[in-house]
This record gives sequence, structure tokens and C-alpha cells, in this order.
Amino acid sequence: MNYNLVVIISIIICAILSLLISYYGVLLILNENSSLFKMAQLIIAIVSMTTFYAPIKHMILKYTKIDEGEEKND
Repeated sequence: MNYNLVVIISIIICAILSLLISYYGVLLILNENSSLFKMAQLIIAIVSMTTFYAPIKHMILKYTKIDEGEEKND
């Protein structure tokens, strides 16, 4: 598994987590018919994406034992 694949996997995991957190988190506070619902969902999704991306990528890199600078020319 190379570094680029790790980045793609971590982005996908982070996007799914952010979608769930933003939807259900805002649903607890606002009604789905509220005019602020989508705006609040977007703000929480952006904050959670930037918060969770680095730790998820670090855990996957640690689990697969890949260095960030490692590049193989096959």
C-alpha cells in the first residue's frame, strides 16, 4: 500500500464521519426544515473534516508502517 492510497482512504473515512456527525449533530439542535440547517451542517462538516483528517491518516500510516517520504519507482 503506498502513501497516496492511504491519503485517499483517510479522506473517504473522514468524509463519511463528517457527514454523519454534521447531519445528526445539527439535527439535535435545529429542525430539518429550518433555513439555517444546511449552513450549520456545512460549517460542522468543514470543522470535523479538518479535525479528524490528520489523526485518521496518522493511525493508518502507523498501522501500515508507511513513511510519508517513501516513494517507490516500480
